[in-house]
Amino acid sequence: MDSLPGHLLNKVLFKTDLRALAMLCCTNTSLQSHIHDPSFVSEYYSQIKSSLLHISTYGSPYLVYHHPHSGSRSHKTKNRLMECHILECCSGLLLLFIDGRLCVTNPIRKKFRFLTRRDKRKQLGLAVNQLDRTTQNFKVVYIFEMAKTDQTKYGFEINAGDSWTYSKTTLTCHTNNLDDRMKNPVYLNGSLHWLRNDGSIIAFNPETEQARLIQTDFPRGLTSRTLFAPGVNSLTLVSANENILSDPKWVLEKQIQNGVIDKIVTWYVEAYNGKCLVLRTCYDGVVHVYDLSASKWAVMGSVPTWCDANRDFFLFTPSSSSVVGLDEILACGDRRISSLRLIMGLVDGSSSEKVE
Repeated sequence: MDSLPGHLLNKVLFKTDLRALAMLCCTNTSLQSHIHDPSFVSEYYSQIKSSLLHISTYGSPYLVYHHPHSGSRSHKTKNRLMECHILECCSGLLLLFIDGRLCVTNPIRKKFRFLTRRDKRKQLGLAVNQLDRTTQNFKVVYIFEMAKTDQTKYGFEINAGDSWTYSKTTLTCHTNNLDDRMKNPVYLNGSLHWLRNDGSIIAFNPETEQARLIQTDFPRGLTSRTLFAPGVNSLTLVSANENILSDPKWVLEKQIQNGVIDKIVTWYVEAYNGKCLVLRTCYDGVVHVYDLSASKWAVMGSVPTWCDANRDFFLFTPSSSSVVGLDEILACGDRRISSLRLIMGLVDGSSSEKVE
């Protein structure tokens, strides 16, 4: 490979997963220098396709990771009784809930931060801001009801790594519950968005601490399999139904022909990011991915039969950026650390088992 021109070498390496890159660095010094070059690192992470990470909705020691080039691998935490959840995924960071504690981590850089005092897992959002080409910061936001009658007053708590602080911002609007069918808020254009049962959306910008209500009607015909997700530059509802639009603020962006799954078969919309759509069949757990740029379906893998059927799916794109506030390093003796180490190893390929 030493004789290959740089652009051809990059073309090969961009299709190689992190574990294989690490092995190449150990076998060839010139490749090691090339792979560790900052320009290559930046370009590699901008080219890499999203992988799929999923875990039981109810918390589990079993995690599965599907990489577009290296297949699927899984891991089980050593302590089977430890409760482990993946709550959010944003710009290469994960928000975890491990044995009663929230944790933010960049698994590629193996940096993390356990957050103080917050035993709640719901109504949390992770916002990641790209400060420059190589640096990010993060904020975790908790939305809560301060008062509820015919109107609801919402408050917000923010944690940037050190402690929780109450925002001075509150939002009062007509009463309606946050939609339980939508698993996570959507982070888009600097704001977190929580969808409510009537279709209205609460938007909160963690940097400016501005909040607003986006008033829309919830499209008719949506089911529990509907997904609230970020598009390229817009909020998106993904549904198996046709002709569901009932509000001019929701514009039909794209219709995708289901060419791989029989309509009789039960299937679920699991993830979407504006670039690809992930479906899972119920009876055999096969995971199908639709590439919007290529207009093509492909099989990414399958959910192992030993996994819980109710699972949370996340499209994860690794980031090499350093993150302000993530400065803890892995240590021994804490069972949370052992679980965190396994999650990091699963993502970067340094510790894994092939999924059968």
